[in-house]
Amino acid sequence: SNLKEGQDYVIKPERNDNYLNGVSTADIVKIQKHILGQEEFTDPVQFIAADVNKSKTITASDISEIRKLILGVTSKFTKTPSWWIIPSDHVFSDPTQPFDFPISKEIKNLQSENKVDFMSVKVGDVNQTARAHFGQNVESRTGAKLRLEVKEQEIKAGESYEIEVSSKGFESITGFQYTISFDASAIEIVSVESGSLTIEEKNYNLGRTSEGILTMSWDNSRSQTVAQGETLYKMRVQAMRGGKLSRLMSITGDLTNSEAYDKAGNLMEVVLDVRNTDTVVESGVFELYQNTPNPFNKETVISYRLPESGQVKLTLYDLTGKVMRVYELNGQKGLNQMKVQRSEI
Repeated sequence: SNLKEGQDYVIKPERNDNYLNGVSTADIVKIQKHILGQEEFTDPVQFIAADVNKSKTITASDISEIRKLILGVTSKFTKTPSWWIIPSDHVFSDPTQPFDFPISKEIKNLQSENKVDFMSVKVGDVNQTARAHFGQNVESRTGAKLRLEVKEQEIKAGESYEIEVSSKGFESITGFQYTISFDASAIEIVSVESGSLTIEEKNYNLGRTSEGILTMSWDNSRSQTVAQGETLYKMRVQAMRGGKLSRLMSITGDLTNSEAYDKAGNLMEVVLDVRNTDTVVESGVFELYQNTPNPFNKETVISYRLPESGQVKLTLYDLTGKVMRVYELNGQKGLNQMKVQRSEI
């Protein structure tokens, strides 16, 4: 560095990337438990992480901001950065009121042996699951799945449908979140309504249904069990063209990660099954997305979703309809991405 010894300096680290890193409905459950006195915070870091609106209190307003971020309604918090970077030698005199903390460190008469340490707090991440570095992931799933279920039906153009979502194993669930990806050229999800679960407007985002995306986030800090066969919630759907429901929608993590939590804190994947008369199959959607960026100079990414793994033939055309390149690929179930270099075509 070009810093001169003997001078005074102020060090102020900042990090303001990926607000959603480590933030999920599991954090909302923890904040709700704290507010209700069921499981109060004891660590100053929890208080700082939960206070996303910088009000120096933990309230339902913090939960509201976090949920909007999870659902993709917003892309960042309005009053706070993604991370707070605090000098490690700062002492929280009252761990339950840690909100007046420094975010810089003054060094007087800089010497070569000076060393300053900082601690980082990911805003919104009360359960501390954020990845500090790319490729690092501290979350682990149990391998269990929360299986939601709808009845198979043949969708006909011009008709309206009420799709009831149920589950065989909705036991002691404290929260879930996921993206419902659907074929927006075939159906439109018009509304979401309560069943055994209380679903309010704050629990879902219909703002991106034109892209074939509905996001959901639900929680109950006391946990909830719903008997097999009972309806969790309903979706009202308008059909523009026909097709089997099992091929028109599925649960994914495209925008909002797919996960659920039980009373013991176990993390589960959420999947959507479709029931026929005598069989149950996991739903899946085929979609080919617009390449990004478009137009491009050096490279672009082509994304596509498969209902099941298999071979894929991807053909690139120019504006006149001439074939520029054909790729033979092995696609995986779910979302696939492929980079295309301009030099290849």
